[in-house]
Amino acid sequence: MFRLAYKDAYQIDRVLEYEDYEALMLSLSGCVTLPDTTVITSLTYNGKEIYQGLLGNLYHFLSRNDISKIN
Repeated sequence: MFRLAYKDAYQIDRVLEYEDYEALMLSLSGCVTLPDTTVITSLTYNGKEIYQGLLGNLYHFLSRNDISKIN
């Protein structure tokens, strides 16, 4: 399971959860309502943090890295 944590424009902590890699990539491929400049405070995969940074760079990070080798 993927857990995406970020602060919204009002500096409120938000969390989105995705069952699998495909669901996460689908949400990033579509019309995202968050700006690319949104700071991701953490993206965790099965409880292990794998990413921090801008939302605009997340799709590239995920498509370049083999997430199955993280565990």
